[in-house]
Amino acid sequence: MPHSIAIRATSPGRAARHRGGPGGDATTLGRQAFLFLASVLLVLLCAPFAAHAQKPREQPTPFSVWLDFRALASASPPQVSLPIWLASLRTERTSADENVPMKTTYRLHFRQVGDLNESLQFRLFFDDQKGAAPSVSGWSETGTAVFQHGPFGTGIGLPTSENLALPMAGVDYIDIIASGDGSNIRGLFLASLKRAEIRHALDFEAPAGVVDAFGNLPTPTLNTDDASLYGRVKASLDLGVTKLTPGVEPAGTWECDLQAPPLGALVTFEVLDADLHAPAEITVNDRPLGPVAIHQPDLADPGYVGLVRPLEPDMRFHYAGWLRAQKAIPGSALRAGLNTIVIRLHGDSGPIAVRHLEIQLKYNSPSLDYTLAPEKP
Repeated sequence: MPHSIAIRATSPGRAARHRGGPGGDATTLGRQAFLFLASVLLVLLCAPFAAHAQKPREQPTPFSVWLDFRALASASPPQVSLPIWLASLRTERTSADENVPMKTTYRLHFRQVGDLNESLQFRLFFDDQKGAAPSVSGWSETGTAVFQHGPFGTGIGLPTSENLALPMAGVDYIDIIASGDGSNIRGLFLASLKRAEIRHALDFEAPAGVVDAFGNLPTPTLNTDDASLYGRVKASLDLGVTKLTPGVEPAGTWECDLQAPPLGALVTFEVLDADLHAPAEITVNDRPLGPVAIHQPDLADPGYVGLVRPLEPDMRFHYAGWLRAQKAIPGSALRAGLNTIVIRLHGDSGPIAVRHLEIQLKYNSPSLDYTLAPEKP
């Protein structure tokens, strides 16, 4: 049940002390009487709000559902209200033999209800373990394959998620298949998708085809060629994935060669399983610049996973998915020639992964607007 938020009346300020003798003049006494009556009236008006806690309104979500597979498999599974288009969820396991390893299938049975499930946001949460990569397939009632996606993951050993937009025409069943007992499959978020018209600048890249329900940013499109616009030069430094592990490989190093130092720069990348209380830190040419800024989705996102450590008063939160991280770099930290960028784990952070590293450089140009600050304010 959501926590209640108590609204309490603020006590009025004290009346100013009157000047003069013990009795004071008539004007001062009248002002005090007025302030007293006003304070009593304020307390009476606010009393109902102070006496009762305000309960937050539960946001209705009739066409989306979070299926926590681990909780549903427990001895006391939670009650879940399914959308009208989802009939059932069933788990099937095949025993291993000499030639075929054990396999777990989560089978979802769907109803065809027209536009309500014409297409679905399908976000699968899982631990990316070697040899246990999940795959997703859609089937008709007669056993005809409609789509096949996966296997997902690279075996990097971190919690992650895969986000799909699935057309549901002719789909009666969706199978999520994983090797082993399926314990690496954490859960599934499903939501009906609807079409909306979007206008975007003709000269620029079109926005993502699907907007995430919780406001997570789409994976950026990176180009191998450098691009210049209005004094900005954008360059991709690394399209691959680098894992950072405490005590093993706590930092990653990247190099870039510049013809001239910029006025300023911006480093952007994606981070997997980020510790939101201990974000990664950046050093440029041996100059520490501090932690990166991470775009955080809505806290209702199932991607947030809590972690409780011994003797720590607060729960720490990691995000089981990729989040965008950025760091502004002052121009004085860069130089002409070879530059070194280091992304290092925070001392309290667990392992993370970094991908899609990009740098933007800001140079002087006819379109640059700036102001000269006066020497004396």
